[in-house]
Amino acid sequence: MMTAKSTVHRRAAVLLAFFWAVACLLPLGGRPMMRPDEFRYGEIPREMLVSGDWVVPHFVDFRYFEKPALGYQIHALSLKIFGENAFAVRLPSALSVLLTGALLYLLLARRSRDPWLPGLATMVCWGFGLVYGIGTFAVLDSLLCLMLTLCIVGFYCAWDAERRISRCGWLIVAGVGAGAAFLIKGFLAFAVPVVVIGPFLLWRKDFRKLFTMPWLPLLTALAVAAPWSWAIWRAEPDFWNY
Repeated sequence: MMTAKSTVHRRAAVLLAFFWAVACLLPLGGRPMMRPDEFRYGEIPREMLVSGDWVVPHFVDFRYFEKPALGYQIHALSLKIFGENAFAVRLPSALSVLLTGALLYLLLARRSRDPWLPGLATMVCWGFGLVYGIGTFAVLDSLLCLMLTLCIVGFYCAWDAERRISRCGWLIVAGVGAGAAFLIKGFLAFAVPVVVIGPFLLWRKDFRKLFTMPWLPLLTALAVAAPWSWAIWRAEPDFWNY
């Protein structure tokens, strides 16, 4: 039998999905692409598809070493599925906003007794101008935000877990988020979780966890980042110098 709390969550999920579809998904292909960013984040993935080289990013046939390759690879998959158009170029950003909101919702649904709070908080998050604007624009920031959110939410759930196996599972999730964030935009992926998680553990006076919990997510992040990092070093050693 459906409880009042589950009814609230079901209705909130439907309303949030409807808002995202109307406000974020439908307008993606309805306006021209903007120079220079959207053309750049469309062209680099397109050249990946044409060349078959998913390791070294190229922009108008020049090596492009500004960022690692995962963000471009995700956009390339979108282009491969939906074609070379503005909708496909912007879709990863919109999906990232959706999934970031879902993580926020699930975290608050797990911790809060108020069934309305998760939906309200998600709607407030989506209502911020930068979150909404960048979420319908072809740049990598929404993807980065998603992976950093996955990392921090995973770490918090590990900190809150009672069973050891659950704690280890959530720490691995946190490491996957950090590793993917590194492959999208570099070492910022490690800086942001540190400046969030470190003060939180100090505030909670969990000094032992400050030194014991980060190791598993760190090793997981290194395992996620290692294959492409090794491949780009083999193909273009100058990438890491840059």
